Amino acid sequence: MEPLYTILVALHILSWLGALALIDPRGTVRNGASHAIATALVTGLILVGLGESVDALDKDYNHVKIGIKLVVALVATVLAFVKGRKESPNPVAGPLFALVGLNVLLAILW
Repeated sequence: MEPLYTILVALHILSWLGALALIDPRGTVRNGASHAIATALVTGLILVGLGESVDALDKDYNHVKIGIKLVVALVATVLAFVKGRKESPNPVAGPLFALVGLNVLLAILW
């Protein structure tokens, strides 16, 4: 199970970084940003589910942190899919970039 968990962690991190790369806070949300955010959300859910259910992984999560990151990821995903298709300049590009950046910073600093 550990190799699967490691691959999912890598995919999760790459998805968030890909989302950051595809969003220009000055007004452009490129194709694929919404899918990168959704992939990060789904892999995050799978990671927590695996970590909580598989005894061999022995993960101990901070559930407050996970809950906050989940809410931020859900808002970013909905915002990206609903408003992300607008032409440039896209008014949600800045807030979307901030939400994705916040989620990455929460993971790193907390």
